[in-house]
Amino acid sequence: MKKFRPDLQAQIYAMVAWNGKTMEEAEALVQETIDRFNGDENKAFEEIDKNVWATSSIVTAMQGIEEHMDELQCEGKYDAIIEILTGIHDKWVSENTKKYDRGNPEKSQKQIFQHLPTELIGVDEVAKDLMFLAPFLDFEVGQMQTGAYGAFVPSQEIVDAYNRAAKKFLEEHKIVAEEDLRKALPSIIDEYKPLHGEHELTQARLDYMNASLDRLTQTVVSKQSPEMFDEPENE
Repeated sequence: MKKFRPDLQAQIYAMVAWNGKTMEEAEALVQETIDRFNGDENKAFEEIDKNVWATSSIVTAMQGIEEHMDELQCEGKYDAIIEILTGIHDKWVSENTKKYDRGNPEKSQKQIFQHLPTELIGVDEVAKDLMFLAPFLDFEVGQMQTGAYGAFVPSQEIVDAYNRAAKKFLEEHKIVAEEDLRKALPSIIDEYKPLHGEHELTQARLDYMNASLDRLTQTVVSKQSPEMFDEPENE
């Protein structure tokens, strides 16, 4: 039996991953906050989220479950989970236009790949959104590490489902080798709707991404399973 309701459990995971708390510390903070609000878990959630900022991802996870309820009850449930995670990621991309620039050139270059479609960012990155979804499911999809800045480690079923989605994406874009990816990235960026909102920094982010194609290509390849891309032929 779970100790906390799912949305609070997701906040606990976020505090571990983002705020550097251990699982024990995060759980204690949630319980203390619930007690402080005389058992009102809704008020506790709101108070905790002032330092976690996870509401959008948690709400999107809940909406995804509702939309994919039937699929989550059958054999294709892990593929449905990847679709839900795609929705969470798309929402983050659309809401975090300004995060293309982290205020540190090296960090910005290192993390700009996070603004690409789900199928390109790698399963470890996708698992960061899985921590918002897992508490709402009645079957295992992985485990959260318990130490400070721990990550959510996806199950093999999730890894396999992600790799299927990534492979399909690459095939649809006729990407076989690393160079194919680099050539395809401008059109992928142009077609990816979450990048094209009305935020005042939208064009700045697009320009930054298109000026970072070499780094984006190298990062995407490093985040995927080795068999996703053909090795370049030796001349």
